[in-house]
Amino acid sequence: MKEWASFLPACLFFPCWLLIGTREDIFAVAISNYYPMMVAMIIGSMIAGSTPLGGGIIAFPVSVIILNFTSTEGRDFSLMIQSFGMSAASFLIFYKKQHLIAAHTDLLCEFTFFSLIGLVIGMGPVSEVLTPYTVDIIYTTVVTCLVLIFIYEDFLHSKALPKRDRASVLHLEKNEDSDRAFVAEEEEEDADDGEPSLDLATNDDSNKAGVTGEDEQEGSLKQKIVHYVCLPLFAIIGGILSSQIGSGSDIAFYFFGSVVNATSAHKISGNELTAVSVIVMATVSVFGSILRITTQSDQAMAVDLSVYLCLFATSPIVTLGAPVGSLFLKPSFERILKLLFYTLGFLQFIIFGVLKIGDDIIAWIIISCSILFVLLIIVTHYLISFRCRGEKENVPRTRRPSLLGATI
Repeated sequence: MKEWASFLPACLFFPCWLLIGTREDIFAVAISNYYPMMVAMIIGSMIAGSTPLGGGIIAFPVSVIILNFTSTEGRDFSLMIQSFGMSAASFLIFYKKQHLIAAHTDLLCEFTFFSLIGLVIGMGPVSEVLTPYTVDIIYTTVVTCLVLIFIYEDFLHSKALPKRDRASVLHLEKNEDSDRAFVAEEEEEDADDGEPSLDLATNDDSNKAGVTGEDEQEGSLKQKIVHYVCLPLFAIIGGILSSQIGSGSDIAFYFFGSVVNATSAHKISGNELTAVSVIVMATVSVFGSILRITTQSDQAMAVDLSVYLCLFATSPIVTLGAPVGSLFLKPSFERILKLLFYTLGFLQFIIFGVLKIGDDIIAWIIISCSILFVLLIIVTHYLISFRCRGEKENVPRTRRPSLLGATI
């Protein structure tokens, strides 16, 4: 099929959009009142299709400052607009980038299942206990702290490691297509240095020393804990977050994937994590929208008309923009997208702090203590890694500790 088939959802949606606008005569009222969000979602939709944070980082300040949406209206709009944009991006991923999800279909299904359970819990009993403001604080703080940890792992931790372990860090950032080239390059370095090769097939003694039955048993136990404990936990928490603020399942999967990378020999690249997170969030958004639209018994809890009008104004933009963003899920853009993710993580924290937290001293104390605690862990881990650098030269690289709990 031709390239335009990648945007088939947008092609099918536009005639329906024109029909609805003409039949209900809402073009003028929707566009004139919500054009700021239309402009914002041009960028936001592409971010939603290429990063695990979604387009809310762009839509949030617009909805609060200009449109004066309440927390509930913002949540409803976020779920509904993602049902269009991320579903269109998911179609492109299934159609054109199947290689990004082919090895993770079981993980995708399991995480989505538990995310939907979390969504139902969040829109049921949890909604009576937690306020959207409290959930926002928890979500923003956790994202900021984890971004700090990822930045440390990517840019600082490797500087405290010996040469061979630095190569391991670089190896984790490569996708499967470049694995063979990396191994060959490292073997050449070993030959030039006069060191024995690490080839498992020709170094039986090294293999016995580096990989023992105890190591394999420990690794198997870690993987079981990650699969049977962490996966449901992360997914349910992500679903609860999505039920309250309209986002969360995508970033929850991204962080879960980082835990998988820290405990398993089979790594998931950044682009693969993002692609699966987009599909997970699209599914959660669709079901979340259904739950909200069908809330009719209590008119005070029903979706406000302003949300539908804003959705109508922006939906054609996101159905085209989100798939365009997913086109950037390529190895050549992986580093750039990762930096964009880190930048947006901090930007989200700043925007939320200015617009929502304001002069709430207690909230600032809690957030500051959480961030300082994470920074203290990072500094301590860096100093220990740097101090033990000489000892690590004699340790097989399969035993390098990681701040995320890895034994790489």
